[in-house]
Order: sequence, then C-alpha cells, then structure tokens
Amino acid sequence: MAITKLEAAAKLFAGQGDLAIFDEISDYAGKTLANLTNPKSLGQIVQDSTTWEGEDVNTDQILDEQGNLITARVTAGTLGFSFDIASTSLNMVKMFLAGVDIEGTAIASLFDGTVAAVGFGTKLPVMTRPIAVLNDELNRAWIYPKAKITSNLAYTDGLYRIHAVVLAENLDVRDTQDATKQTLATGMIVEKVAA
Repeated sequence: MAITKLEAAAKLFAGQGDLAIFDEISDYAGKTLANLTNPKSLGQIVQDSTTWEGEDVNTDQILDEQGNLITARVTAGTLGFSFDIASTSLNMVKMFLAGVDIEGTAIASLFDGTVAAVGFGTKLPVMTRPIAVLNDELNRAWIYPKAKITSNLAYTDGLYRIHAVVLAENLDVRDTQDATKQTLATGMIVEKVAA
C-alpha cells in the first residue's frame, strides 16, 4: 500500500497581523459568514500580550481493577484568548469597558478649555459578538462568530491598556434550506483563495 501525503505543503498560521471585531448579531438562526459585517480593526495590540486561554481537551480513563482501560470519557476543550489593546480612547472605553458619556464639559482645575468624559466601572464590561484574529499576511483568519468578550483596565510597563478576554461560545448554525450544511461554527478558519 502506497502512503500519500495529506497535503503537498503545510499551511501555517504565523504571526498576528490584526484583530478585528464585527457588529453584534442578536439572533444567529439562519446566519452565514455574510452576516459578519462591519469589521473594525482593534488597532495596536501590545506586543506579546495575545495569549491562548482555551482549555485543552480532557480525557478521563475508566480502568478495571487490574488497571486495564475499559473506556475513556472525553471532554471537549474550549477556544479562547486574551490580548491588550494599547488605545484607551473614549471609543475604546465605551466599547470594551461598557463606558457611558458623562455630562459636563469643563474641569477648570484640571484642564483649560472644553473636555469630553466617559465613565466606566458601573456595569459589567461584557459583550457577545464576532471577533477575528488575522495572520501576518492578512490572508487567513481564525473567526469566532459568537465570542463572549470581557475586559478590564490594566497597567503594565508604564502603559495603561484595555485587557480583553475572549471565549468562543458553542455555535452550530445550519442552512435553512438544507440542515446537513453548516453555515457557522464555534470556531472557523477562513482563508483568501482569490483576489
């Protein structure tokens, strides 16, 4: 029997070219990749802050009295990661820290002139929406269509930053015409195949 290669050359996912967040999806029924709309880059992500937070697959062995394997019980792992956003702009604070506009435009004792203010810390900073990690060539992406994203303010190396933690929630969306065809999944790899 001849052994053939599964693929001629490995396709690697190297580096991180960008992180993008999409508009919120309120109901996933019947949705497809086309419903992941309005992607926005999260801008500068602090170097080496992106960390895998997913849990590994777990296998529990059930043995007999002699130590022989009877069967194994397998628990699926999870898909998750965290990262630090360098920008602490008012817009980033609104989106990731559940910020709200604060009334009043002058703090004479602190700044000269007119100011804008956003408050945070009064609501749990959590949202559920699609997010994508793009490779360094910007031609492949890991996409988590239903990601729970929680964030907090962090301070490291003299820089305030927004620390975000992402956990992909279970998702199995089927085609409305043919239920054997899946249109969205918990995690997806998407790659550019043509210009």
